[in-house]
Amino acid sequence: MEETRVECLRSRGFDFTDVVAWGLDLPVVDLYLRYHRSLRMGMEVIVKTRMSAIKGVRLIWDYQICSADGPDLYVTGKMTLVAIDREKGKIMRHLPPELRDRDALEQLSA
Repeated sequence: MEETRVECLRSRGFDFTDVVAWGLDLPVVDLYLRYHRSLRMGMEVIVKTRMSAIKGVRLIWDYQICSADGPDLYVTGKMTLVAIDREKGKIMRHLPPELRDRDALEQLSA
């Protein structure tokens, strides 16, 4: 799920190294998973992700883990990240302008 989130951001012009250079971290503060059916070791799956909402400094992501060769849904999830000032170690009051002013970030939640 982490890899798909990072790749989704990269596809919209946000490299995680940029996020670090802006002086912030985006730790997971909430995670919900629902298992719909069992996966077996070695099964090929597709992990789908999209940003579903931006609420202040919280970025909310939705996930689906599906079979690679059919419509089977194995896991759904929701994850919340929060912007943390790396230097102060505290939750930021606002997203940095580099994130807040980018149309691409808003498109992730469309």
